[in-house]
Amino acid sequence: MVIPNTPTTCRSRWTPRLSPTWKSIFIAAFTGIGGLLFGYDTGYINGVMAMPYFENLYLGHSNGKPPIQPAWFRLPVKDKSLIVGLLSLGTCVGSLVGSDVADYLGRRIALLGACALFIYGVVNQTVSTHMDMLGRGRVETGVGMGMISTVIVLYMSEVSGARMRGFLVAWYQLCITMGLLMAACVNLGTRDMWSSGSFRIPICLQIGWALILGVGLIWLLPESPRWYVKMGKYDEAQKALARLRCREPDSDSVKDELRKIIAGHEAEMRYAPPGSKTYLGSWAHCFQGRLRDRSSNLRRTLLGAAVQMFQQVSGVNFIFYFGTVFFKQQRFNNVFLIVVIMSAINVLATFFSFSLVTRFRRRTLLITGAFAMAVCQIVVAGVGVGWKENAAIPQWASWATMTGVGAYLFFYAVTWGPGAWILVGEIFPMQIRARGIGIATSTNWLTNTIFAFLTPVLYDSNHLNLGTGVFFIWGGACFVAALFSYWFVPETKGLTLEQVDIIFEVPARRSVTGDSESIALNDYPDTKKPAGVRVVRFENPLT
Repeated sequence: MVIPNTPTTCRSRWTPRLSPTWKSIFIAAFTGIGGLLFGYDTGYINGVMAMPYFENLYLGHSNGKPPIQPAWFRLPVKDKSLIVGLLSLGTCVGSLVGSDVADYLGRRIALLGACALFIYGVVNQTVSTHMDMLGRGRVETGVGMGMISTVIVLYMSEVSGARMRGFLVAWYQLCITMGLLMAACVNLGTRDMWSSGSFRIPICLQIGWALILGVGLIWLLPESPRWYVKMGKYDEAQKALARLRCREPDSDSVKDELRKIIAGHEAEMRYAPPGSKTYLGSWAHCFQGRLRDRSSNLRRTLLGAAVQMFQQVSGVNFIFYFGTVFFKQQRFNNVFLIVVIMSAINVLATFFSFSLVTRFRRRTLLITGAFAMAVCQIVVAGVGVGWKENAAIPQWASWATMTGVGAYLFFYAVTWGPGAWILVGEIFPMQIRARGIGIATSTNWLTNTIFAFLTPVLYDSNHLNLGTGVFFIWGGACFVAALFSYWFVPETKGLTLEQVDIIFEVPARRSVTGDSESIALNDYPDTKKPAGVRVVRFENPLT
């Protein structure tokens, strides 16, 4: 694949004069628009399922007149589960497909194809008039969204420098929260329309963001230099890296960084089993090694999958998938406005996370965040269980529930929201990075799918009727996530992707006893380092 024939200095005809740092931010941040798709697509269905016209149309009751009691939602639990779960099922498949396409055709081509499939699915959802067509469109959109969520994280982790990587992936998480807020606001504006526009408008607005991302991929964003290195295209990698860093291709800084990337890749290839170069072997290579070996591919793959799983079982998507229905079931007034407020808290907290992810260690954020979320969840559950059977709900209990949910979203947005994606983008070696991120992302969506089908059964009054007691489940999962992070998550802040390979040789708890980079380069005996990882020892591959 050949990158567009564009200047490799800052004076590009598409971008203004920028410093190398700001050029990297500009390019990687543009891909964060994929987060808007992710967030908006997650959030709009929350309100659409509670719209009277949507309920009447898809139950076959629409006769041009509003229902007698338009405020109460009556879709069966199985339909709610299907509408939400089919998207998650599609994203689970798409996240695995995306890693294949990204490895063989490149990161840019994979994202372009994902945008096209996403738009196709949204069009089918917009024009649908029955559950079958809506479900098919949700699956198609989900496959495209799954591809985008995998490749975006992969791309941003590869094109950004070590110091900016946490900041830029946090930007991706911010875009997700902004998408959720936008969806809540659009739903609030169209909820009372007694026409198909009440739900078609929120659905079709997604097309605009997908088009912006597609145009940016064609005109603004270069291919990942690390993908070019993996394919053996060193000249193309040098040009792409120069364009990213706003330098001339022959500059010393570009050559030095490329030299390190090539050195890391060659070290990985020397120790890779011969069968890992085949298609099935490349997947099997993700599970190579022993579980007790801290630096094995198997351990890293399970670590990435576990972190993504814990992000989902923390309960965040319960608020954004079923928040409107849940608050209505708990007899709150102005439920659409409550969801907008919760989404706004999520966005504002994510802005705060920009500072945290660049100042504090990854482990610190994940451990403290999980404990804080668990406390908030258990408070909500404890308060709610005490009054859920009473006809009259005390005002203090209502405020306590809303405050607890808002506090939980705050802690999630500043810790596990961006932290899980940052960690997954950092822990895999180049040879399995696309596959590893694909497996981690698919685990995220698989967990999402399972809970999308199960959650309505857990809280619905006609089934298990846990009500706010469902927060006991989320709170318990957060406590387990905190313990898991303490024992198994290594510290990767401040390391290049090549240096992360070394830090896995250090026990997770020891990786925070000092500066991570110092531990990775100096504290461990050379005999335990993969040969060639200390890039300063490699010969110049460009000469």
